[in-house]
Amino acid sequence: MFLNRSQILSIFIAQLCFPLTYAKPKKVEGCPNLGDLESQNEVSAAQLNSLILCFCEELENSEAEVSFLYGSNVTHLEKAGDAIKKANLKLTKINMQHMEFPATGMPDFVKFAPNLRDLNIRECANQEEVKISPTTFDGLEGSLKNLSIYSCNIPIIPPSISKLVNLEQLDLGKNKIEKIPKEPIETLQKLKYLDLSGNFISKADDDSLGSLKNLETLVIGEHNYFNETLEAEIGKLKGLKTLDMSRCDGIFEPPMSLFNEIPQLEVLKLSGCSIGGLEPGAFAVLKNLEQLDLRVNLIENVSAFSFDGLEKLKKLSIAGNYIHEINDGLWEGLKSVEELDIGWNEIKQVPEGAFKSIGSTLKTLNLRHNPVVSMNNTGAGNLATLTLSECGLTSLNSDLFKEYKKLESLEVSHCNVSKVEPNAFENQKDTLKSLKIMKNKITSLPNTVLNDLPLLEELDTSENPFQCDSELTNFISAVEQRHKTAANEKKEFLFSNANATICDRPYKLHGKLLMELDTSTLEVGNLIEILMNIGI
Repeated sequence: MFLNRSQILSIFIAQLCFPLTYAKPKKVEGCPNLGDLESQNEVSAAQLNSLILCFCEELENSEAEVSFLYGSNVTHLEKAGDAIKKANLKLTKINMQHMEFPATGMPDFVKFAPNLRDLNIRECANQEEVKISPTTFDGLEGSLKNLSIYSCNIPIIPPSISKLVNLEQLDLGKNKIEKIPKEPIETLQKLKYLDLSGNFISKADDDSLGSLKNLETLVIGEHNYFNETLEAEIGKLKGLKTLDMSRCDGIFEPPMSLFNEIPQLEVLKLSGCSIGGLEPGAFAVLKNLEQLDLRVNLIENVSAFSFDGLEKLKKLSIAGNYIHEINDGLWEGLKSVEELDIGWNEIKQVPEGAFKSIGSTLKTLNLRHNPVVSMNNTGAGNLATLTLSECGLTSLNSDLFKEYKKLESLEVSHCNVSKVEPNAFENQKDTLKSLKIMKNKITSLPNTVLNDLPLLEELDTSENPFQCDSELTNFISAVEQRHKTAANEKKEFLFSNANATICDRPYKLHGKLLMELDTSTLEVGNLIEILMNIGI
């Protein structure tokens, strides 16, 4: 039995979980390089069965990386380590996913990689806890900088990591840890990134997190319970820049008392919590905050001046809540915001001047999945990107978008749009590069959609019920001409999802691709309607 090249690649790529870099491919006997497989047209089943379920890759400075596939075990690690050693390379990176460890637990990694710098263990195949012995990391005290033991059912923070005094990144997410102890955390003085999300933490010992003076990023949400002990320890992290408490239990309002202790924060994520509303000045102490994520909470009322004081904030998301209207003064205090996401709410009307106070800086606005029916005179004249998918619009015309003369990307998808006026985008003729109007009720399009937009690089009109008659001829010809022009001038132009841009009517053309039609045979639309009305 022989497998062709594409079959082999699909098998291995589907199982890989860590991207590899092919800077300096080199053969390691007994541990193949993916590039070797790409150069072979056929690989026999015998060759496939003889592989040790790993890929080896040479990095810079005679270093090597090995990534293990599903079904691998410690025996494969031993073989890979030997193969790399024989190739006179230093194994500095090990990536494992779905590896099955023996009942004795993880091995002493120094035996296979005395220079190990990065160890990524994710989603262990074992159904029970994977044991980590006191000697697992012996000998790696000086080299190991990045360690991930993700989703391996470990119930505690491994005491043996206390020896890893040069560790800079630690990920222990999706395990069964219930407590943050002082030991072994306190010895990790060089730690900059810590992920404890997805555990069952409800307690933190005094000076456990607080001892990490150089910690810059803490990810501690998803099922962990935010209480006084956790708040006290996070509040001691005076060097913290990013705090991610997404999906953390026990958060019903912004923890202002915690913010008072860590005003230096630059990124705050509180998505998926149970926050019900925002009061004035809720984040005012966070003067250095640049990103705030409040998605998927229970927010219904947002008071005026809720974001007052956030003068450096550039990115704000309050999507996935129950906000009905944009009140006066809602954006007061925001002096630098560039991206605003208020999608998946219940906003029907965008009042005039809704974004006037932030209009000078606002570049990206996302209003997806709101029943919006108009967008006139909002004060957001500097927008470069506007998303209105799943909205309440029924037609597109120049008045709707007349104030957005700097727009480069526009999406109005999955709405109720049935008509696009010939001059709909005349105010964007010098700027628009991407237009997505798929999944609407559009039956025909004027050729001006393309002819009036010379800078357009991407157009998506898929999944509309097109009536393929003579009125559509000019649009189809315009798409063909744009392809030719782009090719001749070596410019970008993509008619996205062309395979889903098909005819709905007449019946004889139902399901046919627009771009495969012979336009000379298209019939007059009125004749089609007459025939349909009389049952032909």
